[in-house]
Amino acid sequence: MILRGIAHVHSRWSYDGCHDLAEIADAARKRSLDFILMSEHNRTLTEATMAAFVSQCETVTRDTGVLVVPGIECEASPDYVHVLGYGVRMLVREQRVGTIADAIRSAGGFSVLAHPLYRDAAAHIPADELQRLGGWEVWNGKADGRWYPSVDAVRRLGELRRRGAQLVPMAGADLHRLEAYPGIVLEVACPARAAAEILAALRRRAYRVAGTAWSFAAADPLREPPLTLGRLAAAAVLDVRRGAKRLHASLARRGLRAPAVLAGAARRLLK
Repeated sequence: MILRGIAHVHSRWSYDGCHDLAEIADAARKRSLDFILMSEHNRTLTEATMAAFVSQCETVTRDTGVLVVPGIECEASPDYVHVLGYGVRMLVREQRVGTIADAIRSAGGFSVLAHPLYRDAAAHIPADELQRLGGWEVWNGKADGRWYPSVDAVRRLGELRRRGAQLVPMAGADLHRLEAYPGIVLEVACPARAAAEILAALRRRAYRVAGTAWSFAAADPLREPPLTLGRLAAAAVLDVRRGAKRLHASLARRGLRAPAVLAGAARRLLK
C-alpha cells in the first residue's frame, strides 16, 4: 500500500511549536494524510515530558485515525547542527552527530540531518559520523519553500554519495504553524500502517517526495530541478520571504511587531 504523510513537524511539545497534536492530526486528516513524523526539539524536553508526549501521540492516533509517530530533533555541537530522530520514543541527549545517530538507531528510529546547509552545518560533521546517519534533508519546507528542494543540498548529497555515503534524500515540512504548511508529502510504500513499517520503507528508499512543483523517487538517481522560469520565480519569492523574516526579527529586537492580522496574512502569502 501507499501511505501519504508529512515529516519534520513540531507541536506545542516543542518550545517553538504553535499547535496541539490533536490540531495537527486533524489538519492532516482533512488533507487525506495517513501519518505524521513528529520531531520535537530535545532542548527543553525531560524524561517525564518525553514520556507524556509519546503517550499523547498514541492517544491522538486512536482518536483521529492519523498515525502520529513520535520523534525528536536533537541539537548537536555546534547547536545549529540538528539531527532528526523519527520514531524515537525516548530522549536522546548526545551531542556528537555520530553518537546521536547511533542512539537513534538503537532506539529503533531513523536519523536524518536537518537543514544541512544552514550555517553550513554539514561542514562541522566529520565524514565518518555523517556515514552513520540514515538521511539528508534535501528539501526543508521552512528554509526552501514549497516549490523546489535546495539545489545546493542535492549537489552536496551527490558529492557525499560519490565518496561512498549511503544517505537517503529526505524532505520535511519543518512545520511550526499550520498556515505555513508547504504541502510537501512523503508517499511511502509499505505493507501496513505502522511506524516500524514506515521507517523501514524510508531506510530502503521505498518512497517518493511530492511537492508543489517538483517530485522525486528516493530510489532514482539524484536530480537537480531544471532552471526554468518557474524555478526562478520561486527563488524570487523565497528571497522576499527571507527578507520579510529578517525585517520581522529586526523589528522584534527593537520591541516592535506587526499587527497579528497582517503577520498572519504575510505568512500565508509567503509560505
